[in-house]
Amino acid sequence: MSATLSPQSPARGLRRFRNALPLAALALFLLPLAVGVGWLAHRRGAGGDPAPAFDGFRQVRLKTIQAQLDQVQGDYLVILGDSHAERLFMPVLCGLPLVNAGISGASLADVLDLTRKVAPPRQAKGVLLVVGANDIWVKRNPETEAAEGGFRSGLAALKPRLAAWGPRRALIAIPPVADKEKALFPPAAAARYSQMLAQSCEPERCGYFNLYGEASDRPGRPSAFSDGVHLRDYAGFVRKREAELCSSLGIGSAR
Repeated sequence: MSATLSPQSPARGLRRFRNALPLAALALFLLPLAVGVGWLAHRRGAGGDPAPAFDGFRQVRLKTIQAQLDQVQGDYLVILGDSHAERLFMPVLCGLPLVNAGISGASLADVLDLTRKVAPPRQAKGVLLVVGANDIWVKRNPETEAAEGGFRSGLAALKPRLAAWGPRRALIAIPPVADKEKALFPPAAAARYSQMLAQSCEPERCGYFNLYGEASDRPGRPSAFSDGVHLRDYAGFVRKREAELCSSLGIGSAR
């Protein structure tokens, strides 16, 4: 049986369409807002702690890192750390594959957690570490004795974990930020926490490098930063010091 439309059906349909328009417009307005909130959530948790959005991202990233480690053939290097590590695009360093195990938003505690949850099938020839930028974020109160003590303790706990990943380490100083971001990432705190990194190095097995110290946004010159916090060309800075890095990792020189 076919349905018979009443003469009023088109009018009712038009009214329904008109009534739905405000709701549709509201949804379109809220969608990008929700995406933005999700993107910032990992840095906006209460008290500076990771929010659920970051926890979800971290779990996915850990699985990706494990998958890449499981696939790499022969000798290799690995870089761990925060977004300054993850944003480095350098498939080969010192003539060896470089596995990127960086996690954007990671603190030292997150890197320590990574080394406990990810298991390399075999040791790397060397390990690079870029961490500390999220630990000096002002919302985490980096100037307090508790925060500095926690960072030292974290470095002490991380040392044997990294030794299991590879026999040699290269620790990278916390990169600078653009002038507009210095209130959120104080240079004085960056210097102190970088010094803690340097002091955690033992002779013969570890080197400390300030790879990004020349990055700046001085007027009249192209800014080295893509967004005030991150650099445009991490690989360019690394290549300038590649021979030193390779030697520190016991590889000799770039092949």
